Amino acid sequence: MAGDILSRQNESGMLTLLRAASTSHRQAQRLAGLHLTASALLAGGAILALLVPSTNSTVSLLGALWAVVYTLWAGEWSTSAFRRAAVLQEAFDTELFGLPWNRAVAGDQPEPQEISRLARLYKGDESRLRDYYEIDALPHPLDVLACQLQNLGWGTRVRRRYANAIQWGLVVWCATGVLVGVTAGLSVSDVLTAWFVPSLGLLLLGVDTFRAQRDTTQARERAHRELSDRIEAYVADGSRPARHAELLDLSRQVQDVLLQTRLAHVRVPNWFFNRFHGADRADFAAALADLHRRTGV
Repeated sequence: MAGDILSRQNESGMLTLLRAASTSHRQAQRLAGLHLTASALLAGGAILALLVPSTNSTVSLLGALWAVVYTLWAGEWSTSAFRRAAVLQEAFDTELFGLPWNRAVAGDQPEPQEISRLARLYKGDESRLRDYYEIDALPHPLDVLACQLQNLGWGTRVRRRYANAIQWGLVVWCATGVLVGVTAGLSVSDVLTAWFVPSLGLLLLGVDTFRAQRDTTQARERAHRELSDRIEAYVADGSRPARHAELLDLSRQVQDVLLQTRLAHVRVPNWFFNRFHGADRADFAAALADLHRRTGV
């Protein structure tokens, strides 16, 4: 089966799945962007409240209402969008890797009609979908494990950076509010109502995003270490075919980790992903070359 993944990922049916998954991920990103925009606009009202004190009550009320809406409903809307995108990505991976569908975690497989509908909505660059997994020809099951190492390693780095950026953004916003309050000689209650209540939705969104990305990073790092250790043991044991079933069982477990972390939060924004894409791609190529060296392929 050497090289099978390389050719099968570019077949028509697989590209249709990728188009559907990409469309669904994009829709989830737009929903997350809408939540961020609404939260940021209301947080910006804090500045208006300081400049025009007469708007303080209105801005604070709107900020508090949005925080309630986000807590009770907006999070659920996001979860539904994340789940559809994650399940479509899972359909692509399991079909490509030849892994069984885990209905206990993923639920029912996507309906063909839904896949076709979402695929037709794809408006992106078709060339970005081809050669989705950038690996060299490897014997089975190392080809599957290499793809999963790419998912674990690449995704972990991007999400860790994004979590750190969100964390620092929250720290800067809170510190700015305190600094403004001290500079303007405001009381604690004035700072809370004029700065932190209008931005409460943004703070809740930021904390939720940071926690989800942090937990995703930790789970993927654990899976990456386990997968790397098992590959080392497999190679040290002479890459015996008798151990293929064991590695494929491990692969199914790793795929569950990938699915569960994809369900936790939407992909990072495309602009943020593309900002580091070149460096991450070069680093993964180096890691893949090391895998070739260790396996002697």
